Amino acid sequence: MDDAKTLAVIAGGVGGSVGAFVGITVGSDPMSTTLATLVVALVVGTAVILSAVIAGDVEFVVDADAE
Repeated sequence: MDDAKTLAVIAGGVGGSVGAFVGITVGSDPMSTTLATLVVALVVGTAVILSAVIAGDVEFVVDADAE
């Protein structure tokens, strides 16, 4: 697995775990729990990816040939 895929798996796992914890903690009904989980998961996952890119651990290169 290359760096980008590994990072995506880590970000998804961390974001999902934190999102589920926060969603269950703050949610009073199923809909608010789901929304809180999704929002927190996206924010945390994005933060994990951005921090890795800023630190230079992962380099995302756009290739016109999609290779």
